[in-house]
Amino acid sequence: MAVKKTTTKKVSPKKATSSKTTIASELIIVTTNKLGAFARLSEPLTKKKINIECYTGYEWGGESAFRLITDNNVKAAKVLRAEGYFVEENPVCLWQTANTPGKVAKATVALENANINTYCTYTAAYPTVKNGTIAFNTSDVMRTAEILNNVK
Repeated sequence: MAVKKTTTKKVSPKKATSSKTTIASELIIVTTNKLGAFARLSEPLTKKKINIECYTGYEWGGESAFRLITDNNVKAAKVLRAEGYFVEENPVCLWQTANTPGKVAKATVALENANINTYCTYTAAYPTVKNGTIAFNTSDVMRTAEILNNVK
């Protein structure tokens, strides 16, 4: 797969909402699923003082796939490639929104209604935190940002 180059841009909400979106990029790394796979991947980043701000990892068929958003993806990709990893970069929409029941359902329905396919999404938020951030890798990241800015 070709590595896609992206830049980080902020997308301003068109209407006043409790949500905001940012276009960023994620790094995707697929490796053999062996004990300590993520430790081996994250250790060189730590040594170079690169912060992993968001990630997900999963296993299937003997392989592990990791999606990372760091504070410096250009440097992170260079470090990981030097370690022998194949690194793919994809654009994602980061949606910061209220951590309330039904909010994700409204977002995914709005994306479906706009005929936008969601390839991957990941998040984490404590139940007591008022806002959370969700990463959306979709068929149209810019339109995703526009739509999510209007989800109430």
